[in-house]
Amino acid sequence: MSPSQRTASHNLYKAEINPVQSATDAGRVTDFLLGEHCFDDQRFTPGEVEQLRWLPVQSLQEKHIQCWFVEEKGEVIAAIIFMENEHRSGGYRLEYFGVHRGYRSCKLGWQLIEAMFRYCVAEDGRYVETFTCDLPEYANARRLFERNGFVFMCHMPDYYYAGEGKLLYMKHLNDAALRSADSEQQ
Repeated sequence: MSPSQRTASHNLYKAEINPVQSATDAGRVTDFLLGEHCFDDQRFTPGEVEQLRWLPVQSLQEKHIQCWFVEEKGEVIAAIIFMENEHRSGGYRLEYFGVHRGYRSCKLGWQLIEAMFRYCVAEDGRYVETFTCDLPEYANARRLFERNGFVFMCHMPDYYYAGEGKLLYMKHLNDAALRSADSEQQ
């Protein structure tokens, strides 16, 4: 379904979420995340570029890193990268997710985040932490996090660049609450 073919009821788009299974998949996800149709703010830090190139490939080799994507007619239109944190004690970190500008009203971000929550709960995850920038371009991401139960934890000014701070969010996972949310959506 192309962006122009969608109806006013955008909830009809049911995404098929695919794990990265090859170097080709990893490259396609990287190209999407670094491409012009994903993030509103295209001023990546050097470390972000490195991570966006390396994490999809690492997900092929390291069990604790997950990289999933949604495609439409062979084009990646959404992706998510998350991992169990370095302590391997049930804490997860949502590193990156993005949705093609033409598909943002289709609830793909919600579907990716919900799938991540289900995965983390199935793996005995206790929480998911994430972060975003404090610039206005990231207001939609902040709203999406808050609507999905993430709680704002702290602000680190001038984190990415001078004038660009980092906002840290956390969601505690509760298996019963997630099952309840799943049954309400069906």
